[in-house]
Amino acid sequence: MKKYILTAAIAMLSVVFGFAQNAELNKIDYKKSAIDNALQIKALDNRLKLIQSGKFITTEKTYSASNYYIDIQETTNSFYNAFLNDLKKNKLTEIYEKCKIDNSTWIKLSEAFETASKYYHTDSKYNEYPVVNITKESAELFCQWLTNVYAASTATKYKNAIFALPTEEEWLVAAAGGIENTIYPWEGKFLHNKKGELMANFRVAGEENIRINPNTGNIEVLDNNVLYQSSPVPVKSFTPNNYGIYQMSGNVAELTSDGKVKGGSWHSYGYYMQLAAEDIPGENTQPNPFTGFRVIMHVK
Repeated sequence: MKKYILTAAIAMLSVVFGFAQNAELNKIDYKKSAIDNALQIKALDNRLKLIQSGKFITTEKTYSASNYYIDIQETTNSFYNAFLNDLKKNKLTEIYEKCKIDNSTWIKLSEAFETASKYYHTDSKYNEYPVVNITKESAELFCQWLTNVYAASTATKYKNAIFALPTEEEWLVAAAGGIENTIYPWEGKFLHNKKGELMANFRVAGEENIRINPNTGNIEVLDNNVLYQSSPVPVKSFTPNNYGIYQMSGNVAELTSDGKVKGGSWHSYGYYMQLAAEDIPGENTQPNPFTGFRVIMHVK
């Protein structure tokens, strides 16, 4: 009983806190913001892909979703920085501090990423790279901000639009690209195409790094001297799936509204490119260089 009361109290506090955050975001002058971000909104309009109906089938479950739009690319540094700049200009210090990018995680990963910690989120040459090192709450606040900016824009394609993180079902259906029983966002059983080209940005372990553990009999990947993509790449890299959506596997793992993280990242091994793969522990809890997000849109 005590546990139930505590859980209910925490849920109530979360709702109250959410309303407070919404009230703060409403202080932004969204008409001015819409003008300042007109190019971003126009580009987003042209990227939204309608998912009318679809399925993703595994041996254990069938996922289905319909009637939503999804951004064909991951949310970029430039778009997320527009959100942060709006928070700063409107002196929403508390929300800004909550949503700002945690660059320290690059160094925690490796000293080799010192340059990334300084420039990845600020240098214009990384504008079209996916934003990382943010929390799920930050991504959700970005979606609330985007909903308001989009509504204040006068030249948008859609009315009464609401932006959000996708549910796990919505993410999987979009990722499958209309191919039932698919393993990856592309057709086939392999991580490369017929030309031998990789289909995603992930950590590549060569055959020389694979062995059988003599004690357990299990296959192991030796983590030293592993070949891998050393960082994220621009959001429109690699071949899109049948729906025209880019990098649903690899590059950055993507947050969902359910708290799941889907798709694997540039730092994940090839197994995690599978749509049905389990989440990698830790990628949905704290800001990290592996996890970003993309938005979906519902129209009332």
